[in-house]
Amino acid sequence: MTASSLRRLALGAWAVVLVGVAIAVWARPGKLYPTFLAAGQHFRDAEPIYGPVPEGQDQYRYSPLVAAAFSPWGALPIPVGAILWRWLEAILFLLALRAWSRVAVPAVPSPAVALLTLPLVIGNIFNAQPNPLVCALMLTGVAAFAREHYGLAAAAIVGATLFKVYPISLGLLLCVVEPRRFGPRLLLAVAIGGAIPFALQSPDYVSRQFEDWMDRVSADDRTEQPIQKGYHDFQKVLRRWGVTTDLSTYRGLEVIAAGAFAGFIWWGRRSGWDRDRQIQASAGLGLVWCTLFGPATESATYMLLAPVAAHAALAVTDRPLWERIWVRGAYLLLLSVPLALWFPRPISDPYRALIPQAHAALTLLAWIVWSLRPTSRPASAAPGRSTVGPGPRRA
Repeated sequence: MTASSLRRLALGAWAVVLVGVAIAVWARPGKLYPTFLAAGQHFRDAEPIYGPVPEGQDQYRYSPLVAAAFSPWGALPIPVGAILWRWLEAILFLLALRAWSRVAVPAVPSPAVALLTLPLVIGNIFNAQPNPLVCALMLTGVAAFAREHYGLAAAAIVGATLFKVYPISLGLLLCVVEPRRFGPRLLLAVAIGGAIPFALQSPDYVSRQFEDWMDRVSADDRTEQPIQKGYHDFQKVLRRWGVTTDLSTYRGLEVIAAGAFAGFIWWGRRSGWDRDRQIQASAGLGLVWCTLFGPATESATYMLLAPVAAHAALAVTDRPLWERIWVRGAYLLLLSVPLALWFPRPISDPYRALIPQAHAALTLLAWIVWSLRPTSRPASAAPGRSTVGPGPRRA
């Protein structure tokens, strides 16, 4: 298939799915979009954002700045806004995926990556989850960082952080790559992002909302829920393996994992990895940490791994059979959960109780680390050309 045919196929598939989403959403906008609208209205009227959850809405768990950003959306009819919000997320995700592919994985056609990400992402778009936008901002941050646009990279990563906090882990990993040029810009972006709500409302009101936000996030403990419910992270994997941990102990494990990832990149930098290799490692490990070790990993959160999993499945085409089975098996494990949700709960719940997505993330993590080993670069590789991590690079 030619490149132009593949591009048309990818765009056509996404367009058909988004039209179908619009038709379905017109009659039923779901719970999340009205939740965002209500938060925007509360911010505009200086009312508590994190109060009781009304009927027909979901719990709002994002920052006051996100609530402020949704204030203008209240001017649109709910069905129109619900569709436009989903389409905006899809477009930004595809644009960011293309930008990331160009700087980090040019050996794999971005239309092919877009096709493979579609089944992993569409459920989030249908439900109006912010994950596609969060992923788009993270990919944009990596692409901008690779092009040495550090201010844009910091702004994009902090934008994702203001939605879900834990994307800051990607920024901290990139600080290991360029501590002096990127670190101060990341701190400045955090300060500006946190200050914007204070310019839009009373400082006392905004301070109270930030306090309420921290209280809501810190009080979210789902460790006692049935194994097929709650967060699908490494803590749930340990529980599946018969090892139980309380929340405070697991928070320590999350920090240890983050430190290990940062230490691995630092070691690679000291060992002479080129800049492309360090950026690829940061992107892959950052997205894995946000899902496998993140503090709020729902089943839908695993769409953050869609770009890495889709690209990896394509990048191993010419690799040994065992490697193709390993990597594509991880992709299929991620895909299996959205497919399982089509079945009745007596069938889907026992399968989800096996925690397939977290095991897929573990599998991808092992492959990323293995592919970054010192012997993974062929002797014939030219200096500056990365042949490891998520995939080879073109000159």
